[in-house]
Amino acid sequence: MFLSSLHDTNAFTFGADGAVSARQAAIEAELRHLPKFTGSDICVDIEGNCIVLTGAVRNQLDYYRAMNVATDIAGAEKVIFRVSCSAPLAS
Repeated sequence: MFLSSLHDTNAFTFGADGAVSARQAAIEAELRHLPKFTGSDICVDIEGNCIVLTGAVRNQLDYYRAMNVATDIAGAEKVIFRVSCSAPLAS
């Protein structure tokens, strides 16, 4: 990963959602640096204490790459993943 770790103490935050904001920024940065990533229009937003990803990717690999980046940084229980894939996903 481009960002090897994310610690709340590394960010200067003001307000109650500081940790969520830092995770949002980390996910956005990580997605921008993925090689040959087809999800250039993915938006990373905050809803309450959760990170919401919306947008589309062209293939399964990028679908799962985006999901893994978000869950690795924010935790699976804090991610709402609304990304579509133009290729059919394997079941």
